[in-house]
Amino acid sequence: MKVLRVIFLLILVALIWSGARKQSAVVHLQTEHETLVARATAIGLPERESDGPREPGRVAKRSTLAGKIPAADLKNELVSAYQRLKSLEVETDPETRLKVEEEVREWIGRLIDLSSKELKQVVNDLLDDASLAEKDRSALLSVVLSLASTLQSETAAELALAHRESGGDIRGIIRNWASLEPAGAFAWLEKNKEAIGKDYSKAWEEAVKQSASRDPALALYSLANMQDTKARERMAGDFAASLKDDSSRMAMLEEIRRSQMVHGVWGIKLWESIGNNLANGSPDSSAVVKGLSPGECELISGAVLTSGQSLNHAEAWLDWSRNSHLPMDPFSPVPPLLTRWINDDYQAAGEWINKQPAGEFRNAAAANYARMMAKRFPATARDWAATLPEGPEKRRLLEDLQK
Repeated sequence: MKVLRVIFLLILVALIWSGARKQSAVVHLQTEHETLVARATAIGLPERESDGPREPGRVAKRSTLAGKIPAADLKNELVSAYQRLKSLEVETDPETRLKVEEEVREWIGRLIDLSSKELKQVVNDLLDDASLAEKDRSALLSVVLSLASTLQSETAAELALAHRESGGDIRGIIRNWASLEPAGAFAWLEKNKEAIGKDYSKAWEEAVKQSASRDPALALYSLANMQDTKARERMAGDFAASLKDDSSRMAMLEEIRRSQMVHGVWGIKLWESIGNNLANGSPDSSAVVKGLSPGECELISGAVLTSGQSLNHAEAWLDWSRNSHLPMDPFSPVPPLLTRWINDDYQAAGEWINKQPAGEFRNAAAANYARMMAKRFPATARDWAATLPEGPEKRRLLEDLQK
């Protein structure tokens, strides 16, 4: 447990240093790769791996001391900083904590800038350190390879494969690598499939998921050609969730359109997953939603409108539904969102319905509202029912309200 807390501190320091103060990343350590990707992008990846020494101080806001730690001494610095981090578990003085975190930032920056040759040296030195407990050595090896993989992906992957028993995390390396250079990550996985063995399928899935934003064509092709049908359908959700912004979502949607691969259960699942992703925001601020065709609106609306997140922007999503000519019938996802909104804020929902132009959409919304108000405000419900045009629906509604 103590080792996990120390790794937690390591990741937190890396997040602060890179400027990515995301609460989700602190709570969920699996988002560490996003920080590393942002870090590598700032450096200017992709970049060819090299055994030669790297130029220090190429990254903005890097301390001037970062380039002064020689690779030969870095292992000792790592171990020392690691031990100081462990001491923070009981340290309450804020100045002491800041000082230790500053020291740790030094070697985090140095690790990211290691050349292939330097990385191998540090790993060998770390594994040869008999003074470290096995669990501490394993934790440090995992952190070293994960951080260094932003520039030395292939070398880090080879070292993780060679030292799996000592804490080498192949999936973690592939997660970072595929986010930066998907083709290289897939090629390495295929080349080393036999050696990777039982970890291959999970590493492959990680590569598919993490490559979605960087290379949508390759990611979509890889997802479609997964042999395990259940895994493919399950992965569609993670795959879509990895698309973090409109530009990556639009690139993926364009690739889906081009390839015409939205067929079968997994294709529908992919669209639904993208819809769940979109529901976290408002359609007013999403270029993806504005660019959907009528057919695509129908495909994606079920996931968007039934997501619990859509209630945060209920009025905007209902406006989108009307403008997209989605029906307000029992088989449509529109009425459930309206029903949830009425339960949550019946006054705002009623005002929205009153603003709708006359027509089938408005009539269906008003009938829905009247039925929802029947028990709490029967008189109000009858007033709403009275606004409907004469016909069977109005008569049935009034009869139901009299019961």
